[in-house]
Amino acid sequence: MSLRNTVTRWGPVARFLHWLFLFLLIGAWYAVEMHEDFPKGTPERREWMQLHFAFGISIFVLLWVRLGWRLSGDVPAPLPGPRWQQITSALVHAALYLILIVMPLTGLLSTQLDGRAVSWFGLVDIPQLLEVNKDLAEGLEEFHGDVLWPLLLALVGLHAVAALWHHFVLKDDTLRRMTWPRR
Repeated sequence: MSLRNTVTRWGPVARFLHWLFLFLLIGAWYAVEMHEDFPKGTPERREWMQLHFAFGISIFVLLWVRLGWRLSGDVPAPLPGPRWQQITSALVHAALYLILIVMPLTGLLSTQLDGRAVSWFGLVDIPQLLEVNKDLAEGLEEFHGDVLWPLLLALVGLHAVAALWHHFVLKDDTLRRMTWPRR
């Protein structure tokens, strides 16, 4: 079995990375939600935020792996359908890639500008590279949470609804190409 994509199906590496991103995004969301359950300044609140940062860093690093993998080989050809669908699909995918680059960057920049330490699962500490600027940090944090997060949710929702629509209404292979084949 080849790890690579074919012109008709996503390979196991691309499928694994696709679904891994879903779990990383859920993890980042869960961690940031859990931190709200603890008062400011408590160790538990900081631990949940560190977990949120670690998931964000993982998303950022693995996105480049995913893009490299995608660009290094075949990509399944779009299934036949209206031109507007193919254009919309390409735009949504491009927007997802863009937001998955910008969102972790704004998160990391806001923590750097706020002077907060960031660690990747306690294994690698991200050095403080920027001078503290609380006002800019606050603006980036608001952009990160109030603009990018709802936009990401909308794009992921649109992506999921389109996949389910293709699977259950159009009954084509769009979703099957990104899942594991039945044996």
